[in-house]
Formats: sequence, structure tokens, C-alpha cells
Amino acid sequence: MSKVLSLLVFCFLLTASLFADETFVVLEGHLNEEAIKGAKEKLESLDDKQIVILINSSTGDLDQVFSFARELYQLKTQKGLNVIVYIDDNAVGPAAIIPFLADKLYTSVFVTWGDIPLGTSKTVPTNLLRNRVTSLIPEESSKVTLLTLMAEAMVDQDLLVVNDNGWKRHFTEASPTKPVVSPKGERLIVSHRQLRQLDLITDEMSLTEFKNLFDLPESVEITPTESAAIKPKKANLLERLKEHITVNSDGPNIIGRIAIDDRSAAINQGTWLKVKTALDHYKKIKPIFIILDLNTPGGEVFASQKISDALQEMDTQYNIPVVCAIDNWAISAGAMLAYSCRFIAVSKDAAMGAAEVVKSGSEGQIQTASEKINSAIRTDFANRASFFGRNPLIAEAMVDKDMILVLRFGKFVKLNSEDDIRKEGPSPDIVVSAKGKLLTLNAEQMIEYGVADLMMQPEKLPLVTASERSAGKWPADKELLFHQQFFDNIPEATIETHIPDWKTKFLAFLANPVVAAALFAGMMIGFYVELNTPGFGFPGAIGVTCLFFMMLSSFAFEAVNWLEVIIIVAGLTLLAIDLFLIPSFGIIGGLGILLFIGGLMALMIPGIENIDYDYDTSSFNAAGEFVMERMAWLVGGLIVSLVAIILLARYVFPALAPFSRFVLYGGEQEGYVSGADPSKLPQPGEMGEVTSTLRPSGKIIVGGKYFEAVSDGEFIEKGTKVSVLRLDGSVIIVGVNK
Repeated sequence: MSKVLSLLVFCFLLTASLFADETFVVLEGHLNEEAIKGAKEKLESLDDKQIVILINSSTGDLDQVFSFARELYQLKTQKGLNVIVYIDDNAVGPAAIIPFLADKLYTSVFVTWGDIPLGTSKTVPTNLLRNRVTSLIPEESSKVTLLTLMAEAMVDQDLLVVNDNGWKRHFTEASPTKPVVSPKGERLIVSHRQLRQLDLITDEMSLTEFKNLFDLPESVEITPTESAAIKPKKANLLERLKEHITVNSDGPNIIGRIAIDDRSAAINQGTWLKVKTALDHYKKIKPIFIILDLNTPGGEVFASQKISDALQEMDTQYNIPVVCAIDNWAISAGAMLAYSCRFIAVSKDAAMGAAEVVKSGSEGQIQTASEKINSAIRTDFANRASFFGRNPLIAEAMVDKDMILVLRFGKFVKLNSEDDIRKEGPSPDIVVSAKGKLLTLNAEQMIEYGVADLMMQPEKLPLVTASERSAGKWPADKELLFHQQFFDNIPEATIETHIPDWKTKFLAFLANPVVAAALFAGMMIGFYVELNTPGFGFPGAIGVTCLFFMMLSSFAFEAVNWLEVIIIVAGLTLLAIDLFLIPSFGIIGGLGILLFIGGLMALMIPGIENIDYDYDTSSFNAAGEFVMERMAWLVGGLIVSLVAIILLARYVFPALAPFSRFVLYGGEQEGYVSGADPSKLPQPGEMGEVTSTLRPSGKIIVGGKYFEAVSDGEFIEKGTKVSVLRLDGSVIIVGVNK
């Protein structure tokens, strides 16, 4: 007895070892080229004499499935391959070909098998398809006649099958008197009950029992993917969280938090500065991860791109992943920020999408930006979605309202026209994004389509106290995210929210284009007033202060390029040369002013180096649109300053002439500005004295009146006696008394 038992154990172990390396193929869902390619690779690497095929499919590509079946048939006939087939629920459509190759057929307790052309978009002539399928049936099979009839009936809807002491073809035109198995006009589909009656199955069992019988891995599952809404297959969320978030098991664990949660305010350069400052802070304290608390209607593309790049950099370069917690809104540019985070958690009422780029028209109306801009943003969205393994087509549909996106056989497909939508068949297309509408997903859709990773169910939370919020620190269990699996097990977790200090808030205020334009105008007016009044006073201080704030803002945003600084310095140098060293009648000074203004405007407009112009569509890219908007504000500031300067020169300075350098008085007589009537100027031969060195232009006093004058070629120092040599129009030419 013990010998028999030992022999049985040996046989069992031998059988288990034979099946331990069992080659198996899973044919599930829509059997397209990609699915069949994987199945063929299994055949190519096949070393055993047996293969197990698990089927649950009702749609597929007929040619692809038949190509796989043909290779399987060749292995059966040439190498004696033993084929074991298990049908779990469905072997309908092209998948119905495979069971005809089975040496042993197993099924679950409820199956459907048949209608081979069902759902195929590419039709094959009935006679050709019938010959193809029947040629796969092994001739040595004891059921070859029955299987051939079934194969023909599954292909040909004009074939009538009746049960006349066995299944038979009905040839006559008369109505059959025997029970009809497959009526004319319908292709044959058989049930599990019929398969048992026909003795075509080896056994019925659950998938678990089948896996145990053939020692298949426990991880083998059959999940049909042609249902209406299937999430993309991704690694287990808990495993991914553990992989990327390193938790200190002994505590404490610091979690950073950045809030962009004002639905009434758009993302702008100020937002970028606040996020940049926060990320710089977290690079130093190194939290285990950062929460991006998002509730925003969107905003500037350029600022959002910089924020998104910085969020990705924190993850990839500093190993500090970002978890985006969408509390209600992640619209437009907010969706870009969400896509730039490794994990996305959503509240029950969250929404994400609608990211088409718009701009103000000539009459103030909102209009869609050029195709070039939206094309670039569309690509940017797709790249950011793909970066962390999300479907890029969904991201594109959020930007492109003309895009048609459908869910076909469990996969997202981009269509060219509405005529391409499959509206009939066993698994019609599910329209995800219709033509003419931007895609916006609700919370359930984000989870369903694999955009978001987890849903935060609403529940009552402990309140964050005013003192905690003021300090920016509170226990993590006061955040909804930390009541979800994985996060709720982080020991001694503390939220540390970065609160912008007054300096950051002030610099963000300076980044506003209206403020920048006002500073620019203040600088121009201040410098002009200072040049037209004696000494260095309050107007000059105002101008220098405005210039300082503009440059401070640029340095804070890292918008400073040494080329712009060099241009500004060169402009100021030329202006000083013209005023104090080599007077050039305004030529050098004018060039200096142009260089100064040009360098300053370049300094004040971050992203100017990224401008791209499309001559075909006569439009700029996103950076160009941002630069043009900033430029418009600065030009507006320049116009305001020029108008103010003209008004000052025309009405204010003449009334303040005694205190002006360039509009002068002598005694109680009105001074003279060069350019007046020549008859009122000093005439040739009249004597005067130089009051400011002529290099060669400067000031003289003649008869108690001050005039602008030009030497006859040499420099004449202050206090030198001169005489009027001649008048050149309204220009006084003087020389030294000999």
C-alpha cells in the first residue's frame, strides 16, 4: 500500500512539474493586432507539446485571429501540439474560430460560442470564410462531421440546421418538421447546455478550478475589455505609492502642501513665483511628498507651463513626488498642472478639462487662439499625460474641440469624422468627446478612464484651527487625502503648508502687467523731470526706485539675461556721454535711450526668447501671445509717460523756468529756448559770458538773458567771455574774444 501511495505521489509531482512551465495564452476582449501579436509570440517561444488557451471575447479582427489559428494548426499537424481551450463566458465573433482546434475543451458553467463574423468591420466572402474555418478542424476527430456543420452554420446565415436524431443540414425548401437548431437568417450560436448534450466539452468548471487543474499562475485573470468604460491597465496603486513615496516607519513624516485654490483668480506670473518659492523651500526640508491642492479655473499658459515643469522636476530630479488633490476644479491650465503630478486624487465633485487656449479679440470678445497655438498646447498636454502613464488622447481632447474620441473595444480611438463612429454591433463605440465640444471629465470619469488614481469620498474631518492655518502646520488627518488607503497608515504625518512671506507677495504684486506698466511710466516721467530740474531730487529718486523694482521683479522670476543687462548699461553709458562728455546734438543720447528702453523691456518680458511666429496663420505661439500681451501693457505705459512728458514740457516747466536747467530766465525777462524767432536772438558782435561749458553746445548769458549756444568748434570753459559770431537759423554761434 505504501508503495502504491509513493507511486501516486511521484506521478502527481511529475505531472505538476510538467505543467509548472505550462505555456498559456489569454485571448480576452477585442482581439486586434496587438492582442494577437502577444499570442503569436507565445507560440514562437513554445517548447512544450501543450498549450492552454483561455478565451473570453466577443469582438475582434477576423484576419488577425485566423492568422493565429493557422499557426496553431501548423504546430498541431507538424509537431503534434496538444491544444487545451477554456471558454469563460464568451467565444463569440472571431474568437469562435479557436475552439475548433481544441483537443480538449473546458468551459465555465455558462458559455456562448458562435457567430464567427459578428462585429467584424472587414467582411470576408461567406464561402471563403467557411472553407478557412472548416479546414482547421482535425480530420481524426470523432466529432469532425458535427464540428464541420457547426463551423459552417456559424459562418453562413443562410444555412438551416435542424435536430433530426442529431444535428443536420435542412436542404429542402419546405418548412422543417424537426426542431430548428439554427434558423435561416441567423448564424449559429450554441450554449453550454447544447455543448453538454453534444458531448463536445471535456468538463465544466470555474476559472479557479481550471487554473488549479493545469497549475496556472494565480495572477492569470480573464477580464473582457469591450465593456462601456474600462480603466487602462496600470500597476497596482498601492505598489506604485510604496515605490515612489518613501515613508519613515518610525516617524515623523513631513508632507509639503501648495495651494492653488482660488476659483476666482487665474494662474499668472505671481502664482508661478509663489509655487517656485515653495518648491525651493521643500528642496531644503525634503518632505516625503508634496500635495498640490488644486481648485482653479486656469490662467496664463506660459506661467502654467513653468509651474508644470517645476512640479515634474521635483519628482524626477529631487525624488519628491507630487500628489494633486483636485477639490472641485482643475479647468484649463489647471488640468495641465494636474497632469504634471505623478498621482491625482479627486473629490466627489471634481472636474477636469476644457483647456482650449483663448484670447481677447480686437473688440474685447473672447475668441479661440490660432491653430498653431492650440496645436502646440495639444501636444504639450499629450506629452505631460504620457509622462506619468496616462492616456494622451484624453489630454488632447481637452484642448481640441474638433477631436472625436471614442472608447472602442476597451481602447480610446481618435476618429476623423462622425461617420466613423460604430453605432451597431455587439459593442458599439462609446463617445467620450463629441465633435464641437471640449472634453471635461467628472470625478467618476477621471477614475474610470485612468486619469485620476483615487477617489476621496466625502466625510467629516477635524477642523484646521486658525492658529494652525496661520502657522501653516497641522496634523495630516485633517486632510481628506489622509483618510484613504496607504495615506492613513503614514505614522506621525504632519502637513507643512508653505505660506508666502511679504517679500514673495510683494514680488508677485510687481509681476502684474498693470503694475509693471505703471512702474515703467513712473520711471520715464521721473527721469525726464529730473533732467529738467536742478540737482538730484525727488523725481530722480522716483525714477530710480521704479527701475529698481522692475529689475528686482525680473531677478526674482529668473528672467534676467546678462545680454539685457549689458544693453541697459550700454544705453545709460551712451546717454551720459552725450550729456557730459561729447555732445552730439542728441544722436548718441537718442541711441542710448533706445538701447536702454529696449533692454529694459526685454528684461521685463520673460519668455521673449521663446517667441515663434507662424507666417501661414499670421499668429504667434503661446509664448509669443504672452509676450505681446506684456508688450501691449508696456507700450501703454510708454504712451502714458510720453503724454505726461509733453504736458509737463508744455504747461508745467515754463511756469517753473527759474528752477529749470534748460528753460531759463535772466532778471525779470523771460528766458529763451533755442528755436525762437532769430530777430529776438543776440545779433553778431554782441558780447556775452559762458555759464555752462560749451562742448560745443551749452549756455551763455547776453544782456541778462540766458541762451543756448554752440561754439565755433572748440570747447569753451564756463566764465569765458564770448561774442556772437553769427546766427545759423535759430542757432547762436559764438567764439572767444581775442
